[in-house]
Amino acid sequence: MISILMNPNQEVLIGLMCLAAFRVYLEIVGFDFLKLPLTKGLSGRAGADGLKRFHRMGLIFSIGFIVLFAPNLLMG
Repeated sequence: MISILMNPNQEVLIGLMCLAAFRVYLEIVGFDFLKLPLTKGLSGRAGADGLKRFHRMGLIFSIGFIVLFAPNLLMG
């Protein structure tokens, strides 16, 4: 019996898929990313507006990863 967990590349994809899904979940529940300690430290340099754009781009990358790689995991 062949399992998707036997291929280490797919293990990495499954882990990254879980992280991307968690990122989307945090956005849905309304988590404020500007309250994270690292973001607070960077807010003096980049400004709050720049950090909002940075976190929004992370959301776009997470959704893109799910859209592009979920079919591969489901078919394999």
